Amino acid sequence: MKEYSEKPDEVLVDLTLLGNESAFETLVLRHEKAVKGTAFKITRNSFSAEDASQDAFVSAWMRLDSLSDRSRFGSWVCAIAKNCARDLVSHYQSMVPDISLHLSDAEEIPDLAYAREEEKRELHNAVDALSEKIREVIRLHYFEGLSVDEIAEKLSLPAGTVKWRLSEGRKQLRKGYGIMEKDYNEKEALVARVMRQVEELKLWRLKLDRIGFAEDYRRVLANVEALEESKEKQHALADVLGMGYWWLPGEKNDETFAKIKQAAIGGYNEDVMQDVIAIEADKAPQEGAYYRETAIPFLEEHGFVKALAYAWFWYGVSLLDCQKPEEGKDAFLRVRSILNPSDVYYANALSALRTLELQEQANKRGVEKVKLQTTGETLRFIGKKLYFWNQPGFSRGTVEVEMNESIFWNASQCDGLIWDPDAKLGERVTASDGKSTWTLLETDRTVETPAGVFSGCSVTRATGFGYTVEAETAFCPGVGIVWQRATREGVTTTWLLSQYTIAGGEGIIPFAAGNCWEYVLTELPKDYVMLNMQNRFDITSFENGSAVISSFCFAECLGYADTFAGKLREIRENYCTPDPDENGDQHLRDVEKTLCRAMELAATKREKTLIGIAANVMRRIFATDPEQNPDYTEKGRWNFFDETKVERNDYGRHVFLRPPEYHLEWKDMGSDLPWREKQALYGDLYTIVQGAAGFTWSEEWIPGYLLEEDGNLWGNSFKRTVRVLEDETVETPAGVFPNCRHVSINAANYPKNGVFYRTGQMEAWYAPGVGLVQYSRPMNGVPENLWQLTEYTGTGEGYFPVGDGLFRRYAPRQTIEGWRASVEYTFDTDETGTVCFRNTTGTQDRASYEMFLKKWKAEQAGKPENN
Repeated sequence: MKEYSEKPDEVLVDLTLLGNESAFETLVLRHEKAVKGTAFKITRNSFSAEDASQDAFVSAWMRLDSLSDRSRFGSWVCAIAKNCARDLVSHYQSMVPDISLHLSDAEEIPDLAYAREEEKRELHNAVDALSEKIREVIRLHYFEGLSVDEIAEKLSLPAGTVKWRLSEGRKQLRKGYGIMEKDYNEKEALVARVMRQVEELKLWRLKLDRIGFAEDYRRVLANVEALEESKEKQHALADVLGMGYWWLPGEKNDETFAKIKQAAIGGYNEDVMQDVIAIEADKAPQEGAYYRETAIPFLEEHGFVKALAYAWFWYGVSLLDCQKPEEGKDAFLRVRSILNPSDVYYANALSALRTLELQEQANKRGVEKVKLQTTGETLRFIGKKLYFWNQPGFSRGTVEVEMNESIFWNASQCDGLIWDPDAKLGERVTASDGKSTWTLLETDRTVETPAGVFSGCSVTRATGFGYTVEAETAFCPGVGIVWQRATREGVTTTWLLSQYTIAGGEGIIPFAAGNCWEYVLTELPKDYVMLNMQNRFDITSFENGSAVISSFCFAECLGYADTFAGKLREIRENYCTPDPDENGDQHLRDVEKTLCRAMELAATKREKTLIGIAANVMRRIFATDPEQNPDYTEKGRWNFFDETKVERNDYGRHVFLRPPEYHLEWKDMGSDLPWREKQALYGDLYTIVQGAAGFTWSEEWIPGYLLEEDGNLWGNSFKRTVRVLEDETVETPAGVFPNCRHVSINAANYPKNGVFYRTGQMEAWYAPGVGLVQYSRPMNGVPENLWQLTEYTGTGEGYFPVGDGLFRRYAPRQTIEGWRASVEYTFDTDETGTVCFRNTTGTQDRASYEMFLKKWKAEQAGKPENN
């Protein structure tokens, strides 16, 4: 190897990739000391550091073709060694105390002769207790540094016998000493390493932004595909392909899905099979029938257990939707009989059963309006830190009050982080999205609650950009969360611990089966009269650093407050029947009296503006409904009202609209409508542009601007291109607008997969002082789909002014015969900020609607009619 000792790393890497083993041996000798030093600083155990170093070099050899900068081999393999050492520590945490994870990549190992003295004494004592034959090979390997082949030659033994004795010796030593077990079966060792890479890939689920995931995904997928065929390979393949399907644009297709399903079956991958069932159920014409007739028999036939319970759970939810609570209850009981308490769907089913019981009790007391939120939750320790892992569940009821009841989730807005025991006071952690944060605010607050007074509480603040959540949470060691104030989409709630049981566990949140916490709101929502609100969390299992929690929130509504907010809520929740009839239809209910009362109670300018526009939409809904108005002249197809908050971020460069704080809707735009007649779906121009480009307007949009982006937000993958062309003059019914900024957007799967009118190619033109004046988005079957500004009031600064009193109205330049569509935006500003009221109209005249209805009924009867 002397001939290679003078060659730089990049040459040695290239030679290795060409098959020269001596070149890689030179790399190992050159960087061995730094790699061991990196591992030692984490394990604090030289023998474990050696094992981690060996793993690192093997892993580096497997992944060598992924190293783009060959000259950085040294720092790269040290980074791998750090991860290998951390993995070792996580598996043998109890045997390797006082671990530090904050290191540079290539720290030198200290004086090992001194560091090993105590370790050597302990190890020699342990080795002396081994049988003679095993003790001999352990001494030769660990104390004299001989390889397996050298030991086999020295003792005249087969190499396999040497490997067995080393393996057996390590098993015995590991009972009292932190030596990593190594499997000398090369094929099994390779599988184990790839499986570890798959588990590391799963940690991406915690990140709010998955930029960089694609590279890791392709590397791990290649390693999995390179394995010899086995059940383990198929299990890992299902995991990896499943992550790509959900998180990468372009991977969500039928071909990939078929591979995922096949691999999940071949590898008996219960978790991925649950995803397979969810995808198939979503595509099925009748979800309940799919679970009962297809999924459950299939899973029973193939021997799946967890996935079978998953199917039974969601079949139970579908039965609730069909007003069959007793059958739903039986399905949830079936889930509990299949699973054990360590499964999140066991906890989920337990929550569902508890809320159904509370709903039944409320119904017996004559309470009709309730809200229930039922989930199973998993919290997981990764190293010392606590993370929020998952939260499957559902909500139901006729009350739409926002209570921010998910206490653990609220506290986890920064890449899932709930608690870091090593955090320093005032320290702020920023999430992968660059916006969401976690901060340790206090370490000695006293909190008074109905459950008692708790001193020495630590307080954290978690802010989530994607969900616009901000939560301050107080943790009392040995008790758990005792107080939380959470704000989401402008709604603030404060929860106080009301009662709790600690059956075991310790730390900032003690985890043990049987521990439970119940919380009460300090203030009930001002627009409701509420009673019997419960927010409860019960630990069903705590194993291997993973806590499974059964969580439910149940609220009863006795009526609405006689306030403006109360009457708005009453209108929103009562203008149509809460449950569909046997045909799946809902029906309007008269709320005119409540509407008039809301107008009487409106006191501020904003309240009067809001109720004026809302009343216009509500009365149009009733006037265009044939059931409510037999003399209708237009059939309502797409009628909306909503109120959204208008905000700027990044120092005012971007304008965006928050999700609606209040809305009304009544639509009849089913899948049977021809594409030509779905033009009215394109009315909410501001939200469509925001959904595709990320913002309604950006100050960065100047001629020549180009953004090409692949990524993930809120669990949805997206791909978008935003290009700004040269300024143009645009003529609309509202006037001629020079110097209009032309923004061209191409969006795929952003932000909600399947919402076709927020994806695809679209063009938007903005006039200075006025804002959006023209929007185009071609669609199937429509030769022209151009929306233009038809009327406006007020101007302002920039290309998207949002000042008080501004009004904008848009309509298609060309509409389908018999149709009428428009959207109006009214802005209102007060001391709380600016909001935008939207009034969207989509109607079809009576003659063309009744002609459509006649054709549709004939087609349904199998007798298409000819004109």
